[in-house]
Amino acid sequence: MAVLITCEAAGESLPHLMVGTASPLGPACSSEFGSVADRYGGEISQTLAEALHAPLIRNPFRHDVIDVSRSLRHPRLFGPSTKNLSPQQKQWLIETIHRPYRRQVQSAIKRITQQFTFAVHISVRTFAASVGGKPRRTDVGLLYDPARPNEVDFCLDWIDELYEISPYLKVRRNYPRRGTVDSLTKAMRARFPADCYLGIELWLNRAWAARRGRLRDEAINALCHSLQMTVGIPASEAA
Repeated sequence: MAVLITCEAAGESLPHLMVGTASPLGPACSSEFGSVADRYGGEISQTLAEALHAPLIRNPFRHDVIDVSRSLRHPRLFGPSTKNLSPQQKQWLIETIHRPYRRQVQSAIKRITQQFTFAVHISVRTFAASVGGKPRRTDVGLLYDPARPNEVDFCLDWIDELYEISPYLKVRRNYPRRGTVDSLTKAMRARFPADCYLGIELWLNRAWAARRGRLRDEAINALCHSLQMTVGIPASEAA
């Protein structure tokens, strides 16, 4: 098997045509946006890719413009600042950002399946430490499709390896949401059969992912080493 790492929400760029008087979305559009990039998910996805010598695909554009992890039919495909655009403007964003990114991921998976038995696609992001004033006690969430036995087995093996290395990390399956909801991995499951594609979402709690220090470094190292063990990378080849 071989691994592909992706990160859909860490981008900070606007398409160059979104700013200036020539923009199909109007001038100075960038002034409408604040900072929402999942920079911690981006950093950790980079670390995982380096540790596994795996290809990394990161969406460079802001997910509050158009969310590449959501299907075209999702009611929140477009962010608050773009949801009221004209159909032509929305189509421009689809053709400029959404479709190219998904084609890139799909092509990378296809290349892997042509060379290896399994393509293990791991989509990385972080989640808020609390919701509605209630803290989320989970450190790591692994999302998968329970109807796909290979995904179930892979996540169970990963959890076992992670517990051996770092038993203090609290891991939950299909949390903070179900692994079968509208997502990039679900879309790729529709493209690739279960006997060659594993679509796993790795969600990390910002309560620790956003705090630089020894505990954060130890947690990230544990994720890297446990994933190496799960995939079967020899220690001599590990980063």
